[in-house]
Amino acid sequence: MKITLGRGLVALGGVLVVINVASAIWDVRIDRDRTESRARRDLSNISGLLAEQTAAVLEAVDLVLRDAARGGPAAKAAAVIMPRLRDEMTHIPQVAAFLVVDADGRIVGRTNETPSIRSDYAERWFSTAHRDGRAGGLLLSEPYQGGPDGKKWRFVMSRRLDAPGGAFGGIIAAVMETENFDRLYRTIDLGEGGFINLSTRDGIIITRVPDAPEARKRRFHNPKVSVAVEREGRFTGWLLSKIMNQTVLESIVSVRGFPLDVLAGSTEYAVFAPWRSEAWRIALRTLLTSAAMLVLIALAAWGLARREREREEMQRQLQQAAKMEAIGRLAGGIAHDFNNILGAILGYGEMAQKNLEGRAVRRHVDQVMQAGARGKGLVERILAFSRSGLGERVPVHVQSVVEETLEILAASLLPQVRLEKRLDVGDTAVVGDATQLHQVAMNLCTNALQAMEHGGVLTVALDRVAVAERRLLSHGTLLPGPYVRLSVSDTGSGIPPAVLERMFDPFFTTKGVGDGTGLGLSLVHGIVADFGGAIDVKTQAGAGTTFTVWLPASGETPRILAEPAGDLPLGEGEAVMIVDDERSLVALAEETLAELGYEPAGFDSSVAALQAFRADPQRFDLVLTDETMPDMSGVDLAREIRRVRPELPIVLMSGYSGAQLTERARATGVAEVLRKPLVRRDIAEALARALQ
Repeated sequence: MKITLGRGLVALGGVLVVINVASAIWDVRIDRDRTESRARRDLSNISGLLAEQTAAVLEAVDLVLRDAARGGPAAKAAAVIMPRLRDEMTHIPQVAAFLVVDADGRIVGRTNETPSIRSDYAERWFSTAHRDGRAGGLLLSEPYQGGPDGKKWRFVMSRRLDAPGGAFGGIIAAVMETENFDRLYRTIDLGEGGFINLSTRDGIIITRVPDAPEARKRRFHNPKVSVAVEREGRFTGWLLSKIMNQTVLESIVSVRGFPLDVLAGSTEYAVFAPWRSEAWRIALRTLLTSAAMLVLIALAAWGLARREREREEMQRQLQQAAKMEAIGRLAGGIAHDFNNILGAILGYGEMAQKNLEGRAVRRHVDQVMQAGARGKGLVERILAFSRSGLGERVPVHVQSVVEETLEILAASLLPQVRLEKRLDVGDTAVVGDATQLHQVAMNLCTNALQAMEHGGVLTVALDRVAVAERRLLSHGTLLPGPYVRLSVSDTGSGIPPAVLERMFDPFFTTKGVGDGTGLGLSLVHGIVADFGGAIDVKTQAGAGTTFTVWLPASGETPRILAEPAGDLPLGEGEAVMIVDDERSLVALAEETLAELGYEPAGFDSSVAALQAFRADPQRFDLVLTDETMPDMSGVDLAREIRRVRPELPIVLMSGYSGAQLTERARATGVAEVLRKPLVRRDIAEALARALQ
């Protein structure tokens, strides 16, 4: 699962990066198209505007020429219209001069002296155009250089003058200065790489901004473009510029009513300059976002791997807890049944000891009692293991429990073992069962002593620690909060790795047959888990081992001082119903209660006991019943009895007692819950309390 999730996360990251890059490429492509479209629109608007302005100027000049052509032959026209033409020049700055030329090519009238047309040029022009009648009315000349210094570029607009009868009578001409058109075109800022041309329809350049002297008067004709302009009135597209020797975007618009075209264009590099800047910005953004995605994915993969490790650890701990719970139930059931048998053996053995005082056979009974005592200790440990999680939930004074444990251990320490203790938690309390906490401390210290066969130092430390954040230990997880930390360290040989993995398993032991039960550490693990704590184990070969138990702290509680035991309280002939499915235990209880001054009545069936009670409810002063019985449990029997006599005191016995059983018993009105095997003092004191 971990590998699949990791690969899925990496694949997701790759997909996200690919999507991000693909999106960037798409944005760059769209932005390129958008940039080109914007450039086409701008150039088209500029060329259209300039074409309209140029047409307006030329139409004004042509209007003057048309009006002058109606004046007749050249001599007559020169005399009639020349004064008016001088007035018109003040309104048309693009015109350098108006000229009237007769049929022989002589200038017979002019508005000023400076502008002129070379005679050879005029002769060639007129003979091939106006004189032969092929001009179609208005004629535009090619550009030429004139003026005093011969460096000013000009072109001529002319119309034919007709003599009477329609014969050729001369021309009326307007000498146009291209400099005025240059000033108009320079007002448009196309930026670096931009240019504007005014050319004839067949491609002869009249003027250009920025100026390119080598291009003036040259013909740059493109038949396909000319056809498009003739048909549509405009053309916009990419062309190879013969002037600049590079690809350019041009927008060509015909000048309305004249065989001229205005061209606005820009180089490919200049057109896409804004796009390149935006493309770099997109590339940088894509690089940063992709890097951020990869970093986030790496962090997510790291976090996922960490969570997977924690999940596996938690799963291992849950499996361990489930395994221990199952084994605990099995062991508890076996120990409970064995406990009943052992109770009869010890009870009757105790009576036999008293009756055989001073006889030789007494030593055999003593051996039986010693073996029974060892069996009782083993059963108590098995029951404690099976009851982990079922103990009391009360504030426990931790330091007093650990001190009591160390006092017991100190009496049996070998001379070569030194005990060092650092207990510093004061009245700090943990919520749980004091007996279980005692078992934890005792088992850890016992294991530590057994690890130091040749002597060493046993160190027990108790302190209070605040955990700021979630922490994963070798056996459990700590949540933030205050904790009591119990550390038990030895200087023994350490724990081998193979043992370290299984040491908390129930019934796992490295000791020989008869030397260990394998329940010590499994019991510790179950109790610590019940307390809501965790265990951390650190070991080093040849240097020793440290078990650290973390238990959640729960405020403070005062130290409880033990009271000295007094005489056994005796009965005053009260009738006590005894119920247990083990007949031997019923007989034992009857003899014990009789010695304590009670009138016992034993039943080995809970159903028979209930029938006897219902037959005479006032006969009994107290009921002492076992919990685990066939047909009807002790709690159910108590519930039925209290329905008849709610005030009757009831004491419950069980070899498998715990917090849950105590709660259920108290809910039905049970006064006390005793743990088997029966102890005379506990029975005597419990009955006395119940009868008060």
